[in-house]
Amino acid sequence: MQHPNESPSPTERKAANRRLGLILLSIVLVFFLGFFAKMMWLG
Repeated sequence: MQHPNESPSPTERKAANRRLGLILLSIVLVFFLGFFAKMMWLG
């Protein structure tokens, strides 16, 4: 773990951004698939 006042290196920042992006993408996909499934089953 790094010191709170120390800014993360560019590679650490890229990894954190990529992880955040994948988390947000997975949330959007779950909502989209749920909506799509609801339309298929309930008309």
